[in-house]
Amino acid sequence: MALEVSVKTVVNLAIAAAAVSALMQLLPHHRLQQEKLREIRTEVKQMEGRVNLLQAQFSRNFDPHQAKSIMQQQGYRFDPNQRQIVLMNQDKTEEVAQPESSP
Repeated sequence: MALEVSVKTVVNLAIAAAAVSALMQLLPHHRLQQEKLREIRTEVKQMEGRVNLLQAQFSRNFDPHQAKSIMQQQGYRFDPNQRQIVLMNQDKTEEVAQPESSP
């Protein structure tokens, strides 16, 4: 009976040693994977911010209510209903023209 108990103990200790050895080999791999996961999460957060910005720009570009203002920003044409205002220097040597929306 004592022989059976000692054999079981030795076998269990061998299994435990093999398990500890396997865990020791897996820990560096686990740490590396966790580090890569953190890097990927930060990249995902950055990309989410960029995607949100691009979605907002996309929504604005295809909004029919803002079509005129977008055309004015991207082109140099102005609405015919706008009045032109001329700003003059005190010495009246230089004039600057800027369009203004009429009320």
